[in-house]
Amino acid sequence: LRAPVRESVCGMSEGLADGVGLVAFARYQKPCDTVWGVDTRTGRTLWQRNFKGVSAFTSGSDGLLAADGDVALALTDTGVRAYGLTDGRPRWTTELRGTKADGTCTPNVVSAAGGTARVVVTCQTQEKGSGRVVTLDAATGRQRGSRALPVESPVDTAMVISAEPFTLLLEERDERGVAAVLAYPADDGDPVRIPLSADDEDLMLRQVSGEDFTARPALPATVSGHTLVVATAKPGGYDADHVSAYALGDGRRLWRAGADEVAGLVCTGPDRVAVLGANGRLWTFDTGDGDRIGEDDGVMVTTNRLAARTQLLRADGTWIVVNGEGTKEPPLYGLR
Repeated sequence: LRAPVRESVCGMSEGLADGVGLVAFARYQKPCDTVWGVDTRTGRTLWQRNFKGVSAFTSGSDGLLAADGDVALALTDTGVRAYGLTDGRPRWTTELRGTKADGTCTPNVVSAAGGTARVVVTCQTQEKGSGRVVTLDAATGRQRGSRALPVESPVDTAMVISAEPFTLLLEERDERGVAAVLAYPADDGDPVRIPLSADDEDLMLRQVSGEDFTARPALPATVSGHTLVVATAKPGGYDADHVSAYALGDGRRLWRAGADEVAGLVCTGPDRVAVLGANGRLWTFDTGDGDRIGEDDGVMVTTNRLAARTQLLRADGTWIVVNGEGTKEPPLYGLR
C-alpha cells in the first residue's frame, strides 16, 4: 500500500483485531488526520476517514491508534473518536478536555485490549504539569474511571509497552521526577513503579530520538504474562549488554542475564522471550528464571551487520528482522 500523495505514515495500531490493522497519514507539518482500516491478510484498504488529529504530532507518534474487538480508536486534540473496525462507520466520540485548573490538556496515548481502552491525558500550566489515565469502555466510550499520573512537571514521554496488562513508560521533564515503567493492576489501582535507573543497572528505555520511526518505535522491551523483560546496561552505560526481567505485580527483579549488545527482543510464547544481539546471534530465554533454552540458543541468524534500531518479530515459524535505518541492509527480511 502506498501512502496518499504528499502524506507520510504518522501512526499505526500496536496490534490487529481479527486481521485488521490501522495506519494513519499526515501532510508535511500537519496533524496526523487521515486513518485507514487495512485487512492485513489481503493488503486491501477497507475504509478511510479524515478527522481533526492531534496537532502536537505532525511527524508521527506512538499510541495514536488502537484496534480492539470490532472498534477502531483514534486520538483527537480533545479526546477519542471510535469507528467500526471493518466499515469505518462512526461509533462514538468522548471528550477529555480536563478542568480549567488543569491548564491545557492533550490526549497523548490510546491503548485498548479486552474491551477496555485507556487514554493517557497530560496537562500543563505555566507552573506545573499533571496528567491522568482515563479508562473507557471500548464499545461505547463510557468512562469507567480516571487515575492521576504521579507527575508534577510536564510529561516528556508516555508510551505503552503492553496493552494487557496495561504497562506504561513514563518520563517527566523534572530530572528528579518520575522516570519509570508503571504497571497497572486489572482494577486500575495504584501502579507498580519500576525505575529506569537502579543502583546496579539502567533500563534502556530513554526517550525515543528523532531518528527513530516515531509511528512505531522499536523499544527493547516486551511483556510476557506478568513479567517485563527489558534490555539493561550498567549505570550510565550506553551498551545494552544484559537482559533483565521484572515482576509487574511488585516490581522486583526476577533475573538478569548477560547478552551481546541487544539489537531486539520479542515474546515468543507465554514463558519464552527471544533476544537478538547486534552481532546477529539469537538466544531464547525462559522468562521465569532466565535460563537459556531451545534449539535456537546461540544460533547465528545472519552474518550481515544489523542496522541501528532493529526490531525482532516472530510469526508462523519465521524470525522477522526489521532494520529501522536506511543502510545497505534490507529493511525487512525473514529467516526460518
